[in-house]
Amino acid sequence: MSLNAERSYKMKLRDVENAFKYRRIPYPKRSVELIALLAISCTFFLFMHTNKLNSRLKEMEVKLQPSEFSALGLTGNHISGHDAGKHDDINTLHGTYNYLKSTGQLGRVTPMNLNKTRFAGADLVVFNRPTRVDSEQMVPLLRQLAAMNDINVVLNGPVRTMNRTRTEKEQLTESEWASELEGGSIYMAHSNWIDFSGFGLKKPIYISLVKDPIDRMVTDFYKRRSWVKRAINRRTYPGRREKPEEWYRESFNECVRSGSPECRFVQYSVADYIQDFKRQSLYFCGNDADCLPFNSHYAIQVAKQRVEKEYSVVGTWEERNITLTVLEKYIPRFFNHARFLHKLHSKSIRNRNRNNRKPRIDPDVRAIVRRNFTNEYEFYYFCKQRLYKQYLALQFENNLH
Repeated sequence: MSLNAERSYKMKLRDVENAFKYRRIPYPKRSVELIALLAISCTFFLFMHTNKLNSRLKEMEVKLQPSEFSALGLTGNHISGHDAGKHDDINTLHGTYNYLKSTGQLGRVTPMNLNKTRFAGADLVVFNRPTRVDSEQMVPLLRQLAAMNDINVVLNGPVRTMNRTRTEKEQLTESEWASELEGGSIYMAHSNWIDFSGFGLKKPIYISLVKDPIDRMVTDFYKRRSWVKRAINRRTYPGRREKPEEWYRESFNECVRSGSPECRFVQYSVADYIQDFKRQSLYFCGNDADCLPFNSHYAIQVAKQRVEKEYSVVGTWEERNITLTVLEKYIPRFFNHARFLHKLHSKSIRNRNRNNRKPRIDPDVRAIVRRNFTNEYEFYYFCKQRLYKQYLALQFENNLH
């Protein structure tokens, strides 16, 4: 075979191969549409399930955080009932941690930086407790600690009045009396912060508790309507006209919706319809007249400065384990073994001063009241965040046992 003939034969063979390789096979039009529809459906199905899976994985990542949170011992159990599920809320332990991490502040969160106990000049704890913050539940625990840690618990001082502020003479009387208590004493009183140093006295260790502002008002509302309070009033004031039966049966929801003066919380008010101690910040702002206007920005800022500068610990019984941990580690002289004793006697402590009337506050009522507590909530959240920072500092230094 000649060279040209051989080349011609190869070209024909290649043409045949290309014809088979690139041949077009006709498909019915409906089959093509069906295949296209199935392809789009599968793509959409995979997209939806991939998106759902991605969301679930993110939720699991937030809950678990094995590299960081497992080492810190931080779990959802530390988040209070009001905040459960709000993992990014800065007013939760988890949210506070994430905020500190994102702003680069974790390196400065140490017990040394956050512990004011070392600045105290006296071996004395002053626990100026606000009303309706569940501080009564700490009394049996303190008595157990007194026996365990060789400390002295004092519940009654020289000033017994329940006025919203102390006069300068009353402040001097109370601070001088407290300074004379034996070393290792805890003095509990429903009083505002007193500047011991301003009277030339050694600074004590200040501690206190806070509670959700609206929950305080609800507790106070039903406390005044309890059968115990009714019996006390009958015994103390036998000739006084008693409140009508419907007053005792009234709910907080009804009181707010009816516009009753008892359930109005007027901004910047000084004189109140009833002396209900709704100003939680007042216990930290102090006894100046400028601290009295309700929900005022000035009073809140002063109260925050007092907490930051003067108080070793401001906890909340809503986070009792965290509060007791911080008290135990930041003030060990007085609160060593606090967690162990609370766990040991938790049933008797929990039942103390319990109100069996468990009201349900409707969301719209809570929203109405909350609008008048904006600054009070700012102070409350400030105290919680500070408590969380103190707790996290212990976790970072492996001080928990």
